[in-house]
This record gives sequence, C-alpha cells and structure tokens, in this order.
Amino acid sequence: MSTLEKIADLRIVDRHPGYDKVNNPQRLSVAELAPVGLTWQSGGVQHAIHSQSGVSGRLLGDASGIAVVEGPYDPSANRAYIVNADGSLRAQIPAQIGGDRVMFYDVIEANGSVAFLAAAPGRDVRIEVREADGAIVQVTESR
Repeated sequence: MSTLEKIADLRIVDRHPGYDKVNNPQRLSVAELAPVGLTWQSGGVQHAIHSQSGVSGRLLGDASGIAVVEGPYDPSANRAYIVNADGSLRAQIPAQIGGDRVMFYDVIEANGSVAFLAAAPGRDVRIEVREADGAIVQVTESR
C-alpha cells in the first residue's frame, strides 16, 4: 500500500436507515441496531466492508486505514483487523489474549492510538495496537 493513499468520505451503513434509535419504538436489540457496513473512497475508488453480523470501525489517525470489528455480537463472525485505504488487509488482531479467547465489540481511540474493546471471561479488556502493523502494545483490564 502506498503511504500516500488516504481514506476520504468514510460512511457508516445503517441496518435500518431512518429508524429512531434513540426511542427505539420496536425495542430492537443492540445487535439488531448495529451498522452493517462501512464505505469509503481512496484514490478515486469506492471501497466497502459489509457484514450482516454488524460492523464498527474507526479511522486511523493518519487516515491511511480503518480499524474494524465485525460481528460484535456474533461469536461465529467476530473478528478485529486493520484495513489499508486501498481495502487490503494490514493486520489481523489475535482473538487469544494470554489463555483467554476474547470477543471484540468496539474500537476506540486511546492515548493517540487505536484500541479494540473485547470481552474476556469475567472481564472486559482494552487491547491497544500499533496502527502500522496491528502489533499489540498493551492489554488493560477495563472492567
């Protein structure tokens, strides 16, 4: 991937466009309200990630990629990774932390870098990764 490529026009694809999520009149679950995709442009090309199991993402600080969680409420589809602006895979985040299998549920900015939030048996963890290659920098118990 060229380091000159940047992401433009990152958009979230809602599962229920126009639905009143605040009042939630149909009492949909968090999983049913999860977005189903991300779209963006880079180098004049449209790119997309779609998953009926849900997708959340965060633009990296330098706009060279997106940190993504797929299937935050579906153990069979759950995974976390970083994609480059051109849509290629930069890094897969391991779902095994120490002796525990984790389930990713969100991605946030933490201390100027990206962190994946995950549930481990009996606790939640924040997994900070290096944006350049997805290497785990720090794992912190958050609950």
